[in-house]
Amino acid sequence: MTRSYIITGVFFLVLLTSISTSASGQSLPTATSTIFSGSGNCESCHAPGSPNTSALLDNKGNDVSPVTLWRSTMMANSAKDPFWQAKVSAEVAANPHLKEIIEDKCTTCHMPMGRTQAIADGASGYTLAQGQKDPLSLDGVSCTACHQIKDVNLGTKEGFSGKYTIENDRLIYGPFQSPLTGPMQNNVNYTPVYGEHLSKSELCATCHTLFTPYVDNNGEIVGEAPEQVPYLEWKNSIYPAQNTECQTCHMPDLDEAVVISNRPRSLSARSPFAKHYFVGGNVFMLKILRDNGTELGVTASKAAFDSTIARTLDMLQNKTADLTLSGTWQNGELVIPVAVTNKTGHKLPTAYPSRRAWLHLKVEDNDGNLVFESGAWDTESGEILDLDEGYEPHYDTITAPHQVQIYEAVMKDIDGKVNYTLLRAAGFLKDNRIPPAGFTTDGPDYESTAIEGAAAKDDNFNRDGATQGTGVDTVTYRISGLNPKIAYTATVSLLYQTLPPRFVEDLLTYDTPEVERMRGIYATADKAPVTIQSARADIAATSVQNGIELPDSPLLVRAWPNPFNPATSIRVSSRTAGKLVVAIYDARGVLVRDFQRTLGSAGSVDLRWDATDTSGRTVASGVYFVQAHLLDQGVVARQKILLMR
Repeated sequence: MTRSYIITGVFFLVLLTSISTSASGQSLPTATSTIFSGSGNCESCHAPGSPNTSALLDNKGNDVSPVTLWRSTMMANSAKDPFWQAKVSAEVAANPHLKEIIEDKCTTCHMPMGRTQAIADGASGYTLAQGQKDPLSLDGVSCTACHQIKDVNLGTKEGFSGKYTIENDRLIYGPFQSPLTGPMQNNVNYTPVYGEHLSKSELCATCHTLFTPYVDNNGEIVGEAPEQVPYLEWKNSIYPAQNTECQTCHMPDLDEAVVISNRPRSLSARSPFAKHYFVGGNVFMLKILRDNGTELGVTASKAAFDSTIARTLDMLQNKTADLTLSGTWQNGELVIPVAVTNKTGHKLPTAYPSRRAWLHLKVEDNDGNLVFESGAWDTESGEILDLDEGYEPHYDTITAPHQVQIYEAVMKDIDGKVNYTLLRAAGFLKDNRIPPAGFTTDGPDYESTAIEGAAAKDDNFNRDGATQGTGVDTVTYRISGLNPKIAYTATVSLLYQTLPPRFVEDLLTYDTPEVERMRGIYATADKAPVTIQSARADIAATSVQNGIELPDSPLLVRAWPNPFNPATSIRVSSRTAGKLVVAIYDARGVLVRDFQRTLGSAGSVDLRWDATDTSGRTVASGVYFVQAHLLDQGVVARQKILLMR
């Protein structure tokens, strides 16, 4: 079929590609304005279809078009997100005199096309009600929004909090040099030009570095505080020096060239081609959008959402964190160090302050009886059991089941009380979200990304002694009352939750249509947390000889943290005395470092490896093996360790 449009006085025809409802959900919008064009118009050329039916497909025939991959993401549905709409309405209900400021600020990044067009047309602001009726606003963070942002003030304070620059000059920026201009000029009156900034973190920073004004007890604005600043966290990490951008993980390149438009037929394939995955960790809301698609007006099918959910789970479970634990007996206590290594380029968890992750540790005896559990949660509500009344503090050592290590940012108001309202958020009572590798207190923009609360004084949190920037938190569980002569199994999981119950409970105290809709949606939603990683350790029984606890096997090796950076502690426990050699080998079996000790009696010896070889040179990241050899007995024990820089 053909449809006619008039954009800035130019009349043209757009041939729309036919895509079935079962494959793609509701139709993408084809509305236009003097500045913007709906994603349905972009789809006509930048999705598989005639005349070049091999365009926008990978070598296996999979549809990799930007529109297809994008439409089931949170970015595509930023305006339709029922939690976001409910939260905006609740913030207005709490501060009705600031309605114009709240709604204009929130729609800037969640409804960028409608709001930007309104300001260009002379409006002083934009409202949620306007956006709910505007098809361009409901197109979310769409094609002609991101691709029209200019390289002006990007990565600076003047460009943060949605202060992007889009002008009515009909220029569309893309990642490829020397683009063919005629087809876009003729069909949609845009001129494609090369924009290096499209592949830089600074582009993402304009909306994902957000500072929010906060009010005092009289409702007067008295300051501004960071709501979410993953770009600033990334700056204070190892990743900028490695040229690892936001797009590297969230828009991964396809390892083949792709023809980027189905017309003209003469177009050559281009590389690198960025897949518009835009995945983060928000499985919870993606499922809500999928399961309530008709009511929320989404344009993606359930199958498309399932694909994005699968990619999101892959991101969470394979690219977010590593988790290790070990167990030893010390003075009658079972000691279990658990190390969480942040593999992301920002804090873990990141961005919006409702997000949290926590450790769920269980210890069972050989009969499967549960003898200790920390971090259990209610299967119906999704809430962690036995939480402190206000908020759970950060722990370096946990000794009781009611103590839970939760990684989160807890907002405070101007009186220093726990707060869930963004316009009352004057800072944070607690921020023990695990920083990325390389993050230091003297790094850039630390005042906006600071570690807050007890974690700031924890030598095992992003530290190894005086050395900062490990990107690792090691929490030690010390469990009394168990029998050292019995073997135990310890399992630990790192769980993730987008929207904790306490955050939702506060939201549901407000009476607005958007909150009521969210109440109904939330009631039937799956509230179970997502498991990021799990690990298990079998803890051998011990015996006691002359007051010293001994391993049940002749020789045991334990290293923690593992993975590690920059150093790991190694404990070797032996049932007998003798000459001990501990050696570090790389994955090829080449000796890297060795230590020699003499055990005058049975027991344990503790060593520390700082990832240097026998010459004192720092070794590369990778897999290494710790081998302990008790020469007198001919007994050998080994453990694999992983160095991550």
